[in-house]
Amino acid sequence: MAAPQVFTHVEHVAIAAGDPQRLAEWYCAVLGFHTRISMDNGPGCPRTYLVGLGAGPLIEILPAGPGNKVTLRANTEPGLVHVAILVSDFDAAQASLEAAGARAEGGERQAPLGARVRFYRDPEGNLFHILFRSAPLPNVP
Repeated sequence: MAAPQVFTHVEHVAIAAGDPQRLAEWYCAVLGFHTRISMDNGPGCPRTYLVGLGAGPLIEILPAGPGNKVTLRANTEPGLVHVAILVSDFDAAQASLEAAGARAEGGERQAPLGARVRFYRDPEGNLFHILFRSAPLPNVP
């Protein structure tokens, strides 16, 4: 069964954070997001949307529920596990993250199509990686 042609693109991914303001500031200062859209979805549900990395999806940062803690998940566990951030200069991105104190998860990996990948954790322990591709994925606009 083919999906109806009403789905257009991923608008945002969400990260629940113990300190949403601090995490939003970190994503702006370290990863280069530059626009914050704040919304209040009702009592105790403020949201911050981060914009600024090309045409990619937004990142929504919202408060984690009381008593909830980040579970450090491995990249191969079931469910959503990481945010991939495309970079134009892998070495410069890596140096910038390390200068900002981002915690690396293992070393650099090589991937198909001349790709370079390295995983990091944000200040709340969420997994993300930087990705450089010397050639785009096939059939991706």
